[in-house]
Amino acid sequence: MTAEIFARTAAVQRRSVETLTIPEGLGGTPFEEAYRYQDAYVAAVEPDAGAVGGYKLAVNGVPQQIQVEVPHAVSARIFANEIFDSGITLPVAGFSVACVEPEIAAVLGDGLLDNPTPANRAEARAVIDRFHPAIELIDPRGLKMSPDLIPAAVALNVMNVGIVLGPDSVTPDQLNLTEMTVTMTLDGTDVVQVTDNAPQHPVDAVIWLLHHLAQRGQRVEPGMVVMCGTHVPIWPLAPDVRAVDIDMSGLGAVSFWLQG
Repeated sequence: MTAEIFARTAAVQRRSVETLTIPEGLGGTPFEEAYRYQDAYVAAVEPDAGAVGGYKLAVNGVPQQIQVEVPHAVSARIFANEIFDSGITLPVAGFSVACVEPEIAAVLGDGLLDNPTPANRAEARAVIDRFHPAIELIDPRGLKMSPDLIPAAVALNVMNVGIVLGPDSVTPDQLNLTEMTVTMTLDGTDVVQVTDNAPQHPVDAVIWLLHHLAQRGQRVEPGMVVMCGTHVPIWPLAPDVRAVDIDMSGLGAVSFWLQG
Protein backbone atom coordinates (compact mmCIF):
# COMPACT_ATOMS: atom_id res chain seq x y z
CA MET A 1 0.00 0.00 0.00
CA THR A 2 1.45 3.38 -1.00
CA ALA A 3 1.43 6.29 1.44
CA GLU A 4 -1.19 8.10 -0.63
CA ILE A 5 -3.60 5.14 -0.78
CA PHE A 6 -3.08 4.52 2.93
CA ALA A 7 -3.79 8.18 3.70
CA ARG A 8 -7.01 8.33 1.68
CA THR A 9 -8.25 5.14 3.32
CA ALA A 10 -7.30 6.29 6.83
CA ALA A 11 -8.94 9.69 6.34
CA VAL A 12 -12.24 8.04 5.41
CA GLN A 13 -11.98 5.65 8.37
CA ARG A 14 -11.21 8.54 10.72
CA ARG A 15 -14.21 10.51 9.48
CA SER A 16 -16.51 7.49 9.79
CA VAL A 17 -15.14 6.44 13.22
CA GLU A 18 -14.12 3.04 11.85
CA THR A 19 -11.28 0.73 12.83
CA LEU A 20 -8.12 2.07 11.23
CA THR A 21 -6.18 0.13 8.64
CA ILE A 22 -2.74 -0.52 10.13
CA PRO A 23 0.13 -0.08 7.66
CA GLU A 24 2.95 -2.60 7.73
CA GLY A 25 6.61 -2.67 6.71
CA LEU A 26 7.42 0.89 7.78
CA GLY A 27 10.78 0.07 9.39
CA GLY A 28 12.15 1.06 12.77
CA THR A 29 13.84 4.11 14.24
CA PRO A 30 14.16 6.90 13.25
CA PHE A 31 10.80 6.08 11.58
CA GLU A 32 11.52 7.96 8.36
CA GLU A 33 9.02 5.89 6.34
CA ALA A 34 6.41 6.14 9.11
CA TYR A 35 6.71 9.94 9.14
CA ARG A 36 6.34 10.00 5.36
CA TYR A 37 3.08 8.11 5.81
CA GLN A 38 2.09 10.56 8.56
CA ASP A 39 2.70 13.46 6.18
CA ALA A 40 0.32 11.88 3.65
CA TYR A 41 -2.23 11.14 6.39
CA VAL A 42 -2.17 14.76 7.59
CA ALA A 43 -2.66 16.08 4.07
CA ALA A 44 -5.66 13.78 3.60
CA VAL A 45 -7.25 14.73 6.95
CA GLU A 46 -6.71 18.50 6.76
CA PRO A 47 -9.83 19.18 4.61
CA ASP A 48 -11.95 17.82 7.49
CA ALA A 49 -9.92 18.82 10.54
CA GLY A 50 -8.25 22.06 9.45
CA ALA A 51 -4.62 23.04 9.06
CA VAL A 52 -1.96 21.97 11.52
CA GLY A 53 -2.35 24.02 14.71
CA GLY A 54 0.24 22.29 16.84
CA TYR A 55 2.17 19.16 17.68
CA LYS A 56 2.23 16.43 20.31
CA LEU A 57 4.95 14.28 21.79
CA ALA A 58 4.43 10.65 22.68
CA VAL A 59 6.62 8.10 24.51
CA ASN A 60 8.80 10.95 25.74
CA GLY A 61 9.30 9.48 29.19
CA VAL A 62 12.05 6.96 29.91
CA PRO A 63 9.68 4.32 31.41
CA GLN A 64 7.46 4.55 28.33
CA GLN A 65 10.45 4.24 26.02
CA ILE A 66 11.66 1.13 27.85
CA GLN A 67 8.19 -0.41 27.68
CA VAL A 68 7.79 0.06 23.92
CA GLU A 69 11.51 -0.35 23.11
CA VAL A 70 11.94 3.07 21.51
CA PRO A 71 15.03 5.18 22.35
CA HIS A 72 13.39 8.58 21.85
CA ALA A 73 10.07 10.38 21.60
CA VAL A 74 7.85 10.47 18.54
CA SER A 75 5.71 13.33 17.29
CA ALA A 76 2.35 13.89 15.65
CA ARG A 77 0.28 16.82 14.39
CA ILE A 78 -2.73 18.49 16.03
CA PHE A 79 -5.37 19.92 13.72
CA ALA A 80 -6.61 23.49 14.25
CA ASN A 81 -10.31 22.58 14.15
CA GLU A 82 -9.72 20.02 16.90
CA ILE A 83 -8.23 22.45 19.44
CA PHE A 84 -11.17 22.95 21.81
CA ASP A 85 -11.73 25.34 24.70
CA SER A 86 -12.38 23.97 28.17
CA GLY A 87 -16.07 23.21 28.78
CA ILE A 88 -16.72 21.94 25.25
CA THR A 89 -19.38 19.27 24.79
CA LEU A 90 -18.36 16.56 22.32
CA PRO A 91 -20.53 13.79 20.86
CA VAL A 92 -19.98 10.26 22.12
CA ALA A 93 -20.58 9.11 18.56
CA GLY A 94 -17.38 10.91 17.53
CA PHE A 95 -15.28 8.26 19.28
CA SER A 96 -14.91 4.52 18.98
CA VAL A 97 -13.20 4.42 22.38
CA ALA A 98 -12.64 7.84 23.94
CA CYS A 99 -9.32 8.01 25.77
CA VAL A 100 -7.76 10.93 27.61
CA GLU A 101 -4.33 12.04 28.77
CA PRO A 102 -3.72 15.01 31.12
CA GLU A 103 -0.87 17.10 29.80
CA ILE A 104 0.83 20.47 29.95
CA ALA A 105 0.42 22.42 26.72
CA ALA A 106 3.01 24.98 25.65
CA VAL A 107 1.94 27.86 23.41
CA LEU A 108 4.84 29.11 21.32
CA GLY A 109 5.58 32.82 21.17
CA ASP A 110 7.26 35.35 18.91
CA GLY A 111 10.71 34.41 20.23
CA LEU A 112 10.44 31.42 17.92
CA LEU A 113 11.02 33.74 14.96
CA ASP A 114 14.51 34.60 16.22
CA ASN A 115 15.48 31.14 17.44
CA PRO A 116 13.54 28.22 15.94
CA THR A 117 15.94 25.63 17.43
CA PRO A 118 16.76 26.59 21.03
CA ALA A 119 19.80 24.80 22.42
CA ASN A 120 19.00 24.88 26.15
CA ARG A 121 16.26 25.66 28.65
CA ALA A 122 17.09 29.37 28.84
CA GLU A 123 16.73 29.73 25.07
CA ALA A 124 13.63 27.54 25.02
CA ARG A 125 11.86 29.64 27.67
CA ALA A 126 12.26 32.60 25.33
CA VAL A 127 10.30 30.84 22.57
CA ILE A 128 7.46 29.66 24.86
CA ASP A 129 4.80 32.26 25.55
CA ARG A 130 2.90 30.31 28.22
CA PHE A 131 1.76 26.93 29.54
CA HIS A 132 -1.87 25.75 29.88
CA PRO A 133 -3.48 22.71 31.49
CA ALA A 134 -4.75 20.44 28.72
CA ILE A 135 -6.36 17.13 27.87
CA GLU A 136 -5.33 15.12 24.85
CA LEU A 137 -8.14 13.22 23.13
CA ILE A 138 -7.12 9.87 21.70
CA ASP A 139 -9.10 7.21 19.86
CA PRO A 140 -6.95 4.11 19.24
CA ARG A 141 -9.42 2.53 16.76
CA GLY A 142 -7.86 -0.89 17.29
CA LEU A 143 -4.23 0.26 17.44
CA LYS A 144 -2.03 -0.33 20.51
CA MET A 145 1.29 1.27 21.45
CA SER A 146 3.23 -1.99 21.43
CA PRO A 147 6.84 -2.18 20.19
CA ASP A 148 5.95 -3.72 16.83
CA LEU A 149 3.19 -1.17 16.17
CA ILE A 150 5.05 2.06 16.97
CA PRO A 151 5.78 2.78 13.27
CA ALA A 152 2.07 2.30 12.47
CA ALA A 153 1.14 4.61 15.36
CA VAL A 154 3.47 7.28 13.97
CA ALA A 155 1.92 6.88 10.52
CA LEU A 156 -1.56 7.23 12.03
CA ASN A 157 -0.63 10.46 13.85
CA VAL A 158 -0.43 8.60 17.18
CA MET A 159 -4.24 8.37 17.24
CA ASN A 160 -4.76 12.03 18.17
CA VAL A 161 -8.31 13.30 17.65
CA GLY A 162 -7.97 16.66 19.37
CA ILE A 163 -7.04 18.52 22.53
CA VAL A 164 -8.91 20.58 25.13
CA LEU A 165 -7.16 23.67 26.55
CA GLY A 166 -7.84 25.17 29.96
CA PRO A 167 -8.24 28.95 30.24
CA ASP A 168 -5.55 29.52 32.90
CA SER A 169 -1.87 29.80 32.09
CA VAL A 170 1.54 30.57 33.54
CA THR A 171 4.76 31.80 32.01
CA PRO A 172 7.72 29.42 31.72
CA ASP A 173 9.36 31.09 34.73
CA GLN A 174 6.20 30.57 36.82
CA LEU A 175 5.85 26.84 36.16
CA ASN A 176 6.48 24.75 39.28
CA LEU A 177 6.63 21.21 38.00
CA THR A 178 7.92 19.39 41.08
CA GLU A 179 5.00 20.50 43.25
CA MET A 180 2.31 20.04 40.61
CA THR A 181 -0.41 17.56 41.55
CA VAL A 182 -2.63 16.33 38.74
CA THR A 183 -6.09 15.08 39.67
CA MET A 184 -8.45 13.46 37.15
CA THR A 185 -12.13 13.40 38.03
CA LEU A 186 -14.75 11.47 36.05
CA ASP A 187 -18.43 12.27 36.67
CA GLY A 188 -17.53 13.85 39.99
CA THR A 189 -15.34 11.01 41.29
CA ASP A 190 -11.55 11.36 41.61
CA VAL A 191 -9.99 8.42 39.78
CA VAL A 192 -6.28 9.24 39.81
CA GLN A 193 -3.93 11.70 41.49
CA VAL A 194 -0.20 12.04 40.86
CA THR A 195 2.46 14.58 41.85
CA ASP A 196 5.57 15.53 39.87
CA ASN A 197 4.77 12.94 37.22
CA ALA A 198 5.52 14.68 33.93
CA PRO A 199 7.37 12.39 31.47
CA GLN A 200 10.01 15.11 31.08
CA HIS A 201 10.27 18.81 31.76
CA PRO A 202 7.94 20.62 29.29
CA VAL A 203 10.75 22.98 28.28
CA ASP A 204 12.90 19.98 27.33
CA ALA A 205 9.95 18.55 25.40
CA VAL A 206 9.75 21.75 23.35
CA ILE A 207 13.50 21.69 22.69
CA TRP A 208 13.34 18.10 21.40
CA LEU A 209 10.31 18.78 19.24
CA LEU A 210 11.68 21.92 17.58
CA HIS A 211 14.94 20.20 16.67
CA HIS A 212 13.06 17.13 15.45
CA LEU A 213 10.77 19.23 13.24
CA ALA A 214 13.67 21.28 11.89
CA GLN A 215 15.38 18.07 10.79
CA ARG A 216 12.17 17.12 8.98
CA GLY A 217 11.85 20.55 7.34
CA GLN A 218 8.55 21.31 9.06
CA ARG A 219 7.58 24.90 9.78
CA VAL A 220 6.55 25.88 13.30
CA GLU A 221 4.88 29.23 13.94
CA PRO A 222 4.11 31.42 16.97
CA GLY A 223 0.73 30.55 18.45
CA MET A 224 1.08 26.84 17.77
CA VAL A 225 0.45 24.47 20.67
CA VAL A 226 2.84 21.75 21.85
CA MET A 227 1.45 18.91 23.96
CA CYS A 228 4.36 18.01 26.23
CA GLY A 229 3.49 14.42 27.22
CA THR A 230 1.03 12.74 29.53
CA HIS A 231 1.26 12.70 33.32
CA VAL A 232 -0.92 9.56 33.46
CA PRO A 233 -0.92 6.51 31.16
CA ILE A 234 -3.59 6.65 28.47
CA TRP A 235 -6.98 6.39 30.17
CA PRO A 236 -9.90 4.81 28.26
CA LEU A 237 -13.24 6.24 29.37
CA ALA A 238 -16.06 3.89 30.25
CA PRO A 239 -18.99 4.21 27.80
CA ASP A 240 -21.20 5.92 30.41
CA VAL A 241 -18.70 8.63 31.47
CA ARG A 242 -19.94 12.12 30.61
CA ALA A 243 -17.84 14.66 32.56
CA VAL A 244 -14.04 14.77 32.50
CA ASP A 245 -12.24 17.24 34.76
CA ILE A 246 -8.49 17.68 35.20
CA ASP A 247 -6.93 19.87 37.87
CA MET A 248 -3.23 20.76 37.72
CA SER A 249 -2.26 22.51 40.92
CA GLY A 250 -0.46 25.79 40.30
CA LEU A 251 -1.49 25.76 36.64
CA GLY A 252 -5.27 25.50 36.47
CA ALA A 253 -8.12 23.23 35.43
CA VAL A 254 -9.57 21.92 32.18
CA SER A 255 -12.71 19.94 31.43
CA PHE A 256 -15.07 18.67 28.76
CA TRP A 257 -18.39 16.86 28.48
CA LEU A 258 -19.52 13.93 26.37
CA GLN A 259 -23.09 13.86 25.07
CA GLY A 260 -25.14 11.14 23.45
